[in-house]
Amino acid sequence: MMDFKTFTSQMFTPGTVPCTIFGAVLGIIFAVLCLTIGIGRALLIGIFCLVGAFIGGVKNKTAFIRRIILFFHRNEERY
Repeated sequence: MMDFKTFTSQMFTPGTVPCTIFGAVLGIIFAVLCLTIGIGRALLIGIFCLVGAFIGGVKNKTAFIRRIILFFHRNEERY
């Protein structure tokens, strides 16, 4: 049995069992939200959660946005 600190650190590591469990729980929560309040409202809640996570979790917001823009810009040049 792993301790809580190890479990939480592996929750965001793709390919691990804790990450699979975390994804499944998020999927169940989203499915219940869609069934109870509707898809549009559930997506709106998800968007607000992502914006809140971005505001609270990203230290250098301008550099992060710049990296995202460059990532999509580079992908357009391949095609």
